[in-house]
Amino acid sequence: MSARQSLGLSPQQVTEQMNACGVAVDISVIHAWEVGEYRPTENELFVLADILWCRTTDLMEIQEPRTLREHRLARQLSAAKVAHAVGMDTAAYERAEETNSWTGDGRRTAALLRVLDLTLRQLAAITAQSGAPGAARGISNFTAQSQT
Repeated sequence: MSARQSLGLSPQQVTEQMNACGVAVDISVIHAWEVGEYRPTENELFVLADILWCRTTDLMEIQEPRTLREHRLARQLSAAKVAHAVGMDTAAYERAEETNSWTGDGRRTAALLRVLDLTLRQLAAITAQSGAPGAARGISNFTAQSQT
């Protein structure tokens, strides 16, 4: 709501712009987003951020992305696009997001760091949160390969 209001847009104007961008919503959806009754889909979030000239993280009300999913959304990328960029099956990448674990090899880890604009330290912190055994295997593989 604050992003919309700062631009002087009405909910109706946001609705019209969303529809003009090919995302069919009505004014009740805009109101539901603003009061927290409903969350936009990824595509709706990306288009809404563009319309409101703000970052997706502003709309998600987070200061810094903490998970693989949040980092991806902050860059307005679909899971399929990230999976393709790192050479993975989309379902496998989505599992990595769900568990906040990363077991990709060195090449895939380097690609993930590049596409999500992460440092190795950030990826290590993200995967450490999951506590899953082997969650950082790709990181240790990447580290070992980059030291040789």
